[in-house]
Amino acid sequence: MRIILQCNEPLSSILKNMFTGGKRLRPKLVLLSGLCFSPVNPDMIYSAVATELIHTASLIHDDVIDESCFRRNQPTINYIHGNHIAVLAGDYVFAKAFEVLSVHNLHRCKDYFVAAIQEMCHGEVMQAVDNLFIDEEYYFKIIEKKTASLISACCKAGAVCGKASEEDVEKMGLYGLYLGCAFQIVDDLLDVIGEELEVGKPVGHDLDEGKLTLPYIYFFIKSPRSSKYRPLLKDKQLLLKVKSQLLSDLKKSEAINISYAKAEEFSKKARDVLNELPNSVYKNLLLELSFEIVKRKK
Repeated sequence: MRIILQCNEPLSSILKNMFTGGKRLRPKLVLLSGLCFSPVNPDMIYSAVATELIHTASLIHDDVIDESCFRRNQPTINYIHGNHIAVLAGDYVFAKAFEVLSVHNLHRCKDYFVAAIQEMCHGEVMQAVDNLFIDEEYYFKIIEKKTASLISACCKAGAVCGKASEEDVEKMGLYGLYLGCAFQIVDDLLDVIGEELEVGKPVGHDLDEGKLTLPYIYFFIKSPRSSKYRPLLKDKQLLLKVKSQLLSDLKKSEAINISYAKAEEFSKKARDVLNELPNSVYKNLLLELSFEIVKRKK
């Protein structure tokens, strides 16, 4: 991202690896959502830039919170430079995002992103509190806030930049909300069954952090194999001692297939909303994206 890398040393050298690789899902959604309603314009591009900056800043801060050493198979900023520098670098990227939105008078987009950041923080706090004792309903509330809210904001921002009607803006937001939920469920599944080199970070990390995501929730609800692990939920250290066996039993259970089915359910809801919009090549790309989200391996 040239807009970031033009900053003075040492920030440019600290941040440069954060903008290599990655899926670029959020800026892609801004652009495709806008193109459903009008040709590309500068507002779409600047909004896409801002959302990638916001997402990147949140990843930098997430790595500090989770004490992560690797992301996308690269050492994290906090691992190389420490938490102090990482937090400041993340703050800088957040500020740069809102500079882009302010300079180009993208006030409605800014409102969407501010609301999404508040929801993301709320979701992370919800997950951090009593996170070994959550149920399915609470889990869906968490992922709607911490992941789907920003993806929804991307789709709404793109639609606004494309001069869509208010009704269509809301439809795009709902598409993004469902897509975001599907995305996070698959992300949580890959933490259990993914290949470390493909995922770009250690698998089983959620359990290390004491987070029970959807595969674990279904495992403890539905699998007889889980009975020996339930008493350990009150003691994270004991749970981590049996992590390898727990993951092995989870992978053999129906929890994986049930979780994928739930991701597919959200993916279908996203397509159902999108099908209410006029046909276009860009709408078709968004429809295809809803399938790719569920099938991805990283």
